[in-house]
Amino acid sequence: CLVIAKAIAFSLSFDLDLGPTDDFMAYVETGDAEGFDGELLYFEDLFRAAPFDPASTIPDASLSQKPRRGPARAGQRFRTGELPVSPAARELARSYLERARKVPFLSRAVDPNLRPMGSNEWGINAKLTKSGRPLMANDPHLGLDTPSTFYQNHILSRDGINAIGSSFPGIPYVVLGQNEHIMWGATTNPTDVTDIYEEELALDVNSPSLFSTVHNGKLEPMISIPEVFLYNTPDDGVVDNLETAPASGTVEGVFIPPVNFVVPRRNNGPIISADFASLTGLSIQYTGTGPTRELEAFYAFNKATNIEEFQAGLEFFDFGSQNFAYADIDGNSAYFTSAEVPVREDLQAGAVNGMLPIFIRDGTGGNEWAPVSNPQPNQALPFEILPYSEQPQIINPPAGYYVNANNDPAGNTLDNDPFNELRPGGGIYYLNYSYAIGTRAGRIRDALRDKIDQGPVTMADLAEVQADVRLLDAEALVPHLLAAFDNAGGGGHAGTFTGDPRVVEAIERLRTWDYSTPTGVVEGYDASDIDGTRLEPTAEEIASSIAATIYSVWRGQAIANTIDATIDPFGLPRPGSSFSMKALRHLLDNFGLHGGVGASGLDFFQVDGVSDPAEERDYLLLKSLSDALDLLAGTDFEAAFALSSNQDDYRWGRLHRIVLSAELGEPYSAPPAGGDFPASFDDLAGLATDGGFGVVDASSHSARADSSDDFMFSSGPVRRYVGKPGTAPGSIVSQTILPGGNSGVLGNAFYVNLLGRWLTNDTYPVRQSPAEYIPGYATISIFIPE
Repeated sequence: CLVIAKAIAFSLSFDLDLGPTDDFMAYVETGDAEGFDGELLYFEDLFRAAPFDPASTIPDASLSQKPRRGPARAGQRFRTGELPVSPAARELARSYLERARKVPFLSRAVDPNLRPMGSNEWGINAKLTKSGRPLMANDPHLGLDTPSTFYQNHILSRDGINAIGSSFPGIPYVVLGQNEHIMWGATTNPTDVTDIYEEELALDVNSPSLFSTVHNGKLEPMISIPEVFLYNTPDDGVVDNLETAPASGTVEGVFIPPVNFVVPRRNNGPIISADFASLTGLSIQYTGTGPTRELEAFYAFNKATNIEEFQAGLEFFDFGSQNFAYADIDGNSAYFTSAEVPVREDLQAGAVNGMLPIFIRDGTGGNEWAPVSNPQPNQALPFEILPYSEQPQIINPPAGYYVNANNDPAGNTLDNDPFNELRPGGGIYYLNYSYAIGTRAGRIRDALRDKIDQGPVTMADLAEVQADVRLLDAEALVPHLLAAFDNAGGGGHAGTFTGDPRVVEAIERLRTWDYSTPTGVVEGYDASDIDGTRLEPTAEEIASSIAATIYSVWRGQAIANTIDATIDPFGLPRPGSSFSMKALRHLLDNFGLHGGVGASGLDFFQVDGVSDPAEERDYLLLKSLSDALDLLAGTDFEAAFALSSNQDDYRWGRLHRIVLSAELGEPYSAPPAGGDFPASFDDLAGLATDGGFGVVDASSHSARADSSDDFMFSSGPVRRYVGKPGTAPGSIVSQTILPGGNSGVLGNAFYVNLLGRWLTNDTYPVRQSPAEYIPGYATISIFIPE
């Protein structure tokens, strides 16, 4: 149980700073050689900390709280001095990344695009609801697998627990749910709790391992731990036939180290890669490598009868940081963040020393986690941590609501500089460099404000917001495309597209689109369907479906013709989907000031033979639409649209599909789930669903998607929950759903019995009293006597 809990928290909080370091240095070195500012290209143009939408939990909920900013820095330059990462360390980083990509447990930490971390939560104050009671909604986003990530459970114990909700198999408590007094949910809070250091190694006969690290000019012994790994040979017909992996050998391409070196200074973190010829190593410092007590926090949540007891439990949630949504029968609505956040000595002194914490740092001194000087109640980490009072939190928010969807909780990144907010009493208040793109949080905020304006708010309203599939990025970008078409009416290069009937038709479809993403096919599952029963799409749904398809392919082509076309000739690594979309919006929204030229000096809207920046912009936006239509009618989309150029055929459900994969593959995956849940189409894999990039009902895909299967997704809501507490113990009314069922046994009645309802955003009631589902419960002695 402890290993499972630690592994889950690890998957939600661990990251590797190796790839970003190599990328950043490539940008700087290429810029120096080619005559542009590579540092500003990285921070200001492409890898922006600022979100796509400025939704921020505490500033939005508090109405008045503003970050305490330090002095603005010229050009927002984060680096000081020369880049203190040696060629040997960069080579170690690249080598380790190649090995880590082969390990499923680490692959998501290597590539942020593989992390299915997400989640939505929000709460409404009692004064704004129809019932006069607070409301809360939560849907965590993890891998959508078979069997379900969560299972439904109900715990009654003689020490006073009566909790029901959703849990990970192996965790002995309800992880997210309710008891007779309170209800709680969670979203991942991507706090930066991992640092990687370049270590100077030294031979040291006084060290038990014969090696030490050099810190502040002194030798500090490394501890060696011998390793023996066993692995199964499943294809030889012998059950659990274990083999011993050869020391210093490889199994399935994975290197097996004979020993691991641990650096005590680094919270007992390991040396992950070393070159003993150059005496260089890379070590990890991470809040999760020491003893932590998340299970104790869950135990406290399960037993809590009020907000004070819940807050006391938060003190034991040491790593795997979460944003917690909370409501109770006393009428409170609250938002809290959890986990211990290390205070870095250079940031506390008021300036970054060398490389930022998101890159490889200098392990020989100056970048340490500060020693404990202000111990916190029930602290686990043996370093200075942020006091609980400095963690983002709010109780009964003045705005009447709060929203978190993995977006910036405190507003640190909104000005694109996460290192200029100050702590009370001094020092830089740093939580993380960048958060989720912000489209989910922004859309939830807008939808809730609409509901509040129409008021009073109900549980049904929250469930409707949970099912929202409106593309906020389209709301921001489509007006730029429409304006480009309208501008092109005057002629010039961009005017060539106004005579293309395909482009004209697509523009008119986008002009009347409401930015929603229904499947547009009877085979597809939409929130407008009922309990898994699929209905014929309406004419409006079909029109929106076609527009969603055209826009979603245009999105990728717009990135390709601006961002990728600008940096690819230099061989620079491309930013991922979220960073690319943030960069594109920033360039377009600020075009009037900069004409498409970034802070780096690079022009992202270059067209041969065109001198007017506005015409270059319009040409590339319209060319991207023309390119998208070419793709849709071509071989890349042949599987979905059979080379058709008829836009009526471009139904979104033919692209946006999901397979809930099982580790054992077919027939265990859904579809086909042993034949109990067939695919939507005979000629395409998966189940067609509404949704899309960055929508509230999480179902995202790559922003660069450009073929029939590229719009499939694999992560999303592993639990949906909406609840309303009454005024007495046991009075909480709530509803929930899981993506599949409680059983992992193929053919069991509960294998995928909930999947249809989940696909159409329907739920079932949570039954707090066992008398509701156990016949004769009143006569059964459940509680074991002392």
